[in-house]
Amino acid sequence: MPYYKKRSAESYRGKTSESEARRMANLKQNKAKTMEEIKKEAEKFQSKKKNLKDLNIIQFAENPVILGLSFAKRPVQKVILKALYGLPLNKKELEIFNILTKGKGKYTPGKEKTEAILALGARSGKSFLVSICALFEATVGWLNKDWKKTISLGENIYVCIIATREIQARQIIQTNCLRMLRHSPMLKSLILKSTDLEITLKNHVKIISGPCNSTALRGIPICVLIMDECAFYRIEGPKADELIFNSLRPRMSQFEFNKLFLISTAGSKQGLFFDFFNEGFNIQDRLTCQAPTDFVNPLIPKAFLEKEKARDIDNYMREYEAIFAERMESFFSFDMLNECFILTGDQKYFSTFTYNLGIDASGLAGRDLFGLGISHRQSQKIIIDYAKSFNTKNLDIIMNEIKDLKKNYNLRIAVIDKFAKGFVRAFLQKLGLVVVIRPSLADIYVNAKSLAISGNLSLPINPELRKGLLNTQAFYSKSNSLTIGHPRDSTGHSDLADAVITSVFQSSRITEREEPQQIIHYDDDPRTLWIENPNEPEKFDWLHRVPIDEQINKI
Repeated sequence: MPYYKKRSAESYRGKTSESEARRMANLKQNKAKTMEEIKKEAEKFQSKKKNLKDLNIIQFAENPVILGLSFAKRPVQKVILKALYGLPLNKKELEIFNILTKGKGKYTPGKEKTEAILALGARSGKSFLVSICALFEATVGWLNKDWKKTISLGENIYVCIIATREIQARQIIQTNCLRMLRHSPMLKSLILKSTDLEITLKNHVKIISGPCNSTALRGIPICVLIMDECAFYRIEGPKADELIFNSLRPRMSQFEFNKLFLISTAGSKQGLFFDFFNEGFNIQDRLTCQAPTDFVNPLIPKAFLEKEKARDIDNYMREYEAIFAERMESFFSFDMLNECFILTGDQKYFSTFTYNLGIDASGLAGRDLFGLGISHRQSQKIIIDYAKSFNTKNLDIIMNEIKDLKKNYNLRIAVIDKFAKGFVRAFLQKLGLVVVIRPSLADIYVNAKSLAISGNLSLPINPELRKGLLNTQAFYSKSNSLTIGHPRDSTGHSDLADAVITSVFQSSRITEREEPQQIIHYDDDPRTLWIENPNEPEKFDWLHRVPIDEQINKI
C-alpha cells in the first residue's frame, strides 16, 4: 500500500512574494454576512419590489433606471401602450388612437385590455412594443397580479413568444428582451440565466421563444402569449396558426388578466390573424390597430419607402401600408420543388450552350445579400449551373467573382432588376456584358413555376436556395393580380432565390443566337420588350416597344 506523506500548510505557499500574492488573489473568499448586511439586502429587495409595483407601462419604459426608452419621436407607439393599459390620453393622443383604430376603437380610461391585435406596417416597431410588454408583465405584472398563487411551489410562469422562424424568435429574445434587461440598472440583477431562446428571471418567470412549426411549448403555464408575424404561420401548413393557438391558449386559463398579443404585417384576408382583426373592433377587452409604417415609426427614411413603393406597389401596400391581400398561399409546393433539386455542385461549362447571369443586388446595405445565379437552356430544360450569395459590403470581392464567372462560362448577358441600374449596371457593361432589365417578380416566378410543373427545371442542392424558394409567398388582390413576397431572415430576403429565378427567366426566353447590342427592358407585359441604345444616352427616353416574337430575329 503506497504511503502518502501529509503536506504541511507551509508547502502550499508561494515560493516568492509575487506567487504568494497571486495564490491569495485566486482563493475564493467566503466571508460570512452579518445580520445587519442581510437585513439591508432584504430591505433593498423590498424597496425595489415596491418601486416596480407602483409603475405603469410608460413609467416602466421611460424611467432611466429601468428601460430608459424615449417615445419623443415615436408618439404613436406610446399611444398604443397607453391605450392597451388604460392610461389617460390627451386630445392629440385621442386623435392618434382614432386613426389607429379607424374610428371604431373604444377607449375607456382606467380599463386595461387583455388582448392586442396589431396589423402594422413592416419596421414599425411591433416586436419592440411587445418586448416592452413582455418585460413589464414578467416583472410588474408578476408583482401586481399575484400569479404565483396559481402555480405550485417552485414552478415557473411563462411569457411565450412564437415567431415564424427560430432565428426570428431568437432575435426577439436576444435583440430586444435580453438587451433591454442587461442595460437596465434596476432589472439586470433579476436575470438568473439566459440562452438564445430563453431568459430565466429570479422571480420564477421565464421568457421563452419558439418557432410556429412546433407544439413543444404545450403543457406549461402561460401568462402572456405573443404570436409574432402570425399572418404568415400558414406557410408551415394550411392551419398552422390555428393549431398553435389552440394548443397554447388553454395553458393561459389559470391566470386572471393574462395577455394575448397577435402582431403582424398584413397578410391576407384568411386565417387566425385576420379573423381576430376583423372582429376586434367589436370586442371590449381587445385593442385592434391598423396603420402604415411611416405613421407608427416616422424614423424609417422616406426615400426607402418611396423606393419600395416604386419597386412593387402591391407589395408596398401590403408590407408598409398594412392593407390585407385577398388571398395568400405558398407559391411552390414542397413536392414540386423536391423534384427539381437534383444537381450537385457547380456545373461544367460546355461551349455549345449560352449561359445567362442573374443578379439580385443588395445595394450593399442592410441585411440583404447579393445573389448570383447562372443558367443555360438545354432543349426544353433550364439548368442552374451556379448559385451563390455574398454577405459583404465589399464590391470588389463580388465584382472579381463576376469577372471570373464571365470568363469561365463565357457570359454574354447579365439580368438585373430596374433598381440595380446604377453602379451594378455600369460595372457589368464595363466587363462587356449586355444588361437585361427583368420584368416583375410575379412574371419571372410564374415562368419558373411552369417550368417546374413540366419537369423542365433542374436546381442545385443548395439549402439557402431551397429555403428561399419554399418561403416564396403568393398574394392575390381583388382583381386576382399576383404579388410575390418573401419573409426576411438571417439569409436576407430570399435574394439567392430571386437571382436564380431571374437567370432562369432569361434562359427560357432567349434561345441560342448572337448576343444583343442594346440594353433590353422587359415590359410589365412579358410578351413585349423595349430597347435602350447605350450609344445614344441623350436619347434615353426614345423607346420603342416590339412583340418578343418579332424581336427575336433582331436580337
